[in-house]
Amino acid sequence: MNAKFDALAKKAVELGAADARLLPADAIVFDPRSFLKCRFGCNRYGRFWTCPPNLNLSPERFMAAFERYRTALMIQSPDPKISQEVTLAIEKEAMLAQGCMFAFGLALCVQCETCAFPEPCNFPHLARPAMDAYGVDIGKTVEALGFQVTFDPEGKLLPAWYSMVLID
Repeated sequence: MNAKFDALAKKAVELGAADARLLPADAIVFDPRSFLKCRFGCNRYGRFWTCPPNLNLSPERFMAAFERYRTALMIQSPDPKISQEVTLAIEKEAMLAQGCMFAFGLALCVQCETCAFPEPCNFPHLARPAMDAYGVDIGKTVEALGFQVTFDPEGKLLPAWYSMVLID
C-alpha cells in the first residue's frame, strides 16, 4: 500500500468519519447480485440521478475505469450525510494534495432531501453514485477490513454507512 495515502485515512477521521482504511483496489469485491438488490430491494431505484437506471455511465465503462485504480480508501461514517461530505472532501484532498487527478468517490447521494429527478440535478458537482450501484459487494469488501454491515429488524443500516474513494 502507498504510505502517502495514510494521511487521507487520518483526514477522513478528522472530518467526521468513524474510521477509514486503505485497501488495494483489487480487494474490492464485485457481485452482479448487487444489481438485483438495487433494482428490486431499494426504493431509490429509478428515482435518483445517482441510482440505476439513471446513471449515465454503464457498469462496463465503470469497470474499464475502475481497472486503472490501484488503491481505495474505505470510509465508515455514522450517517449518510457525513459519509457523503467526508467522501467528497477526501476526493478533493487526494486530487489537490496527493496529485491523484482521477480520485473518485462513491457514496450514497443524500445532498437533497428529495432528488430533483427527472429535472436536472441541483448539485451535479457533489453527486456521486453509491458503491452497490456499480456492483460492489459492500459487505464482503468491508469484512476484509474488519468492518461489518449490520441491519436492524426493519432493514435499516446500522450503525455505519460506507463510502469509498478510488485513488491511484
